[in-house]
Amino acid sequence: MSAGLPSKKDRTLEEFSKVLKEYAAFDRTLDALSALTYALNNIREIKAETDLIDFTPRLEPVDLDAARYTPDGLVIQKHCDFVLELKTSWNESDVKQIIKYARSGAYFLKDDSKKEFKSDKCVLLGYQNPPGEPNLDKLFDAWQANKIPLSLVLLRYSLEQGAEGERMYFVRVPYARNCLCPKASKFGEAINSPRGFPVKAANYKLHRPRFHKANDQVIASYAAVLWWTRYAEHYLSEEQKSEMAERGRLTSPLTIPWNKIDEVPKMPGTDVQLGPSDVRHALEFLQEAKLVKLKKKAKEFDITLKEDRFIRLPQGIPVPHVGVDISAKILGRWASNKVKKPPRKPKQPKKTHRRRRGRSSGRDTRTLPMFPP
Repeated sequence: MSAGLPSKKDRTLEEFSKVLKEYAAFDRTLDALSALTYALNNIREIKAETDLIDFTPRLEPVDLDAARYTPDGLVIQKHCDFVLELKTSWNESDVKQIIKYARSGAYFLKDDSKKEFKSDKCVLLGYQNPPGEPNLDKLFDAWQANKIPLSLVLLRYSLEQGAEGERMYFVRVPYARNCLCPKASKFGEAINSPRGFPVKAANYKLHRPRFHKANDQVIASYAAVLWWTRYAEHYLSEEQKSEMAERGRLTSPLTIPWNKIDEVPKMPGTDVQLGPSDVRHALEFLQEAKLVKLKKKAKEFDITLKEDRFIRLPQGIPVPHVGVDISAKILGRWASNKVKKPPRKPKQPKKTHRRRRGRSSGRDTRTLPMFPP
């Protein structure tokens, strides 16, 4: 090993820490959605003014040929409407995305009928890690440049420990150009409060199983753990279910053909569940963790399904004081294999050149790059 270069162990720990942090951040986003669900459904004053709560909304696109927009939530109240989007941290694409949501003039109901927004519409944009002022300036400069006559309210959401246990806090970001929610809404007043808007974890955890992802995204690591622990059993035959119950593992792999990946089982009691593309990303991540084998010739995935206690945590991965759960084991295996057995990069075809003759003169007129079939 060259002097100064990190060892494989150090690189593995770095990859594990990074993917675990990303996993925990996404999990907290789903906690935030659960907390908002509790507040909208259980706080009397807020519930009384709310006509519709949708965490899988579809908004009418501004461009006719564009796909429908998919923010994380839609809250329709008697006097104002809220479009919700939650982020873990800043991304340069956030500006365009939020402008699109603001410019949308209507939303679709479950029966696919279209309904226009009220004139009093508010975009709620939440971050776990609020952007720095230069990024906020970019966002509000674009908001002003597009002459959007609506409120854009940035808030921070965080899980905090207090004397009464854990609480999810929603606090408006103290930025000079930040807007306020419409005063005609008790929900908006709660978000406007400088003290923050807390929801006890004991209350919102009841709604937590309803969210397997946010409406427009799920990270691959989270989808992988969720698929392994919640979805995989729904692919089993009755005989395989009995074997898992008795032995904790399957003697022969669970086989899923490529053309069956899109047939995702419906999960009862879930408002937002994994879709076909999420399952594909999950299986690809599990493949990199060496829990799933892709058989290209047979065009199928082979899964050696087993319970948590039969999955080994790679050496060098730190063991949490409270024990090791299945997420740490899967993420640890992924990090270890990424460093020790990185996937092979496909070979890039070499460029060759073929001389092309002019039709009339027979002279070489130009050269074109050619690729092997």
